[in-house]
Amino acid sequence: MQIDSFKIVTSVHKLILRAHRKDDAAFMVELNSDLEVTEHTPDGPLPSHDVAIQIVHSIRQQFHDKKIGWFIVEEAGTHKPIGWCGLKWLEDSNEMDLGYRFLKKVWGKGFATDAAMSCLEYGFLRLNFDRITAKVLPDNTGSIKVLHKLGMNEIGIVTEDNGSYLHFEMLKGQFFKLPK
Repeated sequence: MQIDSFKIVTSVHKLILRAHRKDDAAFMVELNSDLEVTEHTPDGPLPSHDVAIQIVHSIRQQFHDKKIGWFIVEEAGTHKPIGWCGLKWLEDSNEMDLGYRFLKKVWGKGFATDAAMSCLEYGFLRLNFDRITAKVLPDNTGSIKVLHKLGMNEIGIVTEDNGSYLHFEMLKGQFFKLPK
């Protein structure tokens, strides 16, 4: 699989989810420079363009090694990036984690839900995962709404070095029972 050509086209909002390209570092800086966008994330704003380059390299490597990672989400009509969404393997907890982050100007329009549903489908149907999880800070009401819309189940609270998170999961069998 060539990671530069891998795409998922969602049906609801005409979004394209594609693997990161080297030139996406500038978008990652833009996205992660908005304090409201990073308010509910443990990493906060990106400190520099060089750090963004390293992150993009790491994401591309994960696609190469494991066929998973954070996709850049583009509006299909404009091909302009509006966020990222995808799956990441968490070594510490031995879990496949769903995550997403979008430009503030597109919040509340259903893009995160649509992109995340496509990533769940990718994980369960194409990569054959049995379980996908998500972690969210308790005050991140927007992301909590997205996870509920996806049909993910809250399974408790997990405490990590940088805080306590609501822990959600979806099992493959649950995904197949969702209304299509």
